[in-house]
Amino acid sequence: MLKTVSIVGAGPGDPELLTLKALRLLKEADAVVYDRLIPQVILDMISPQAEKFFAGKSCKHHVMEQDEINTLLVGLARRGLKVVRLKGGNPVIFGRGGEEAECLASQHIPCEIVPGISSASGCAAANKIPLTHRGLSQGVRYISGHYKDPEREINWQSVADPDTTLVIYMGLTNIAIITRKLIEYGLPSDFPLAAIENGTTENSRIVISTLEGAATDVGKAGFEPPVLIIIGRVVTLYDGFQK
Repeated sequence: MLKTVSIVGAGPGDPELLTLKALRLLKEADAVVYDRLIPQVILDMISPQAEKFFAGKSCKHHVMEQDEINTLLVGLARRGLKVVRLKGGNPVIFGRGGEEAECLASQHIPCEIVPGISSASGCAAANKIPLTHRGLSQGVRYISGHYKDPEREINWQSVADPDTTLVIYMGLTNIAIITRKLIEYGLPSDFPLAAIENGTTENSRIVISTLEGAATDVGKAGFEPPVLIIIGRVVTLYDGFQK
């Protein structure tokens, strides 16, 4: 009988933000397929008897392509193993967890999705930046900053909304394009922006800037992925909450 494959969110990096259910599944797993951004302290929580498979991805470099990961999950499940697919943040927010669940379902393999604290929620909270705030932001929008054709893949007119907090995942490489487009479509050049590197971890850094200055400021800081970008009036609260 096939066991349920668990697609598990490990949270944004701080091991104390791992859910109790995620921890239990890691200790019960026969096999764990994990991503690049999972910290070692969380990997150390995996059952010593479990088989471990690294499926990390970074920009333009994939240890495994997505089809290979899907095939691996199916193969492990068909061996009758209790499988955990461990992904950073929340596995169904730019984590391709939905694609993996879809693949498993097509092969009649039972699966569950175990949410994790998202990178957006974790990084913002760790830096005392509320994603919504009365009088400053009426909502939140998440977009990917990783694309081939920004003109066709992003509806900049709808994204450039001063009343909505914009959270951009994987936007470091294209930060100059993103900020230029937002200004072009109506946001003021001095609109607040925060870039957070390695959010919620002991190596976390933050740059507070504006749309106009962000590419230069983040470049000077020497940021490297993972970087989360928050754009919106809520960023102005950062200094106030630090006092």
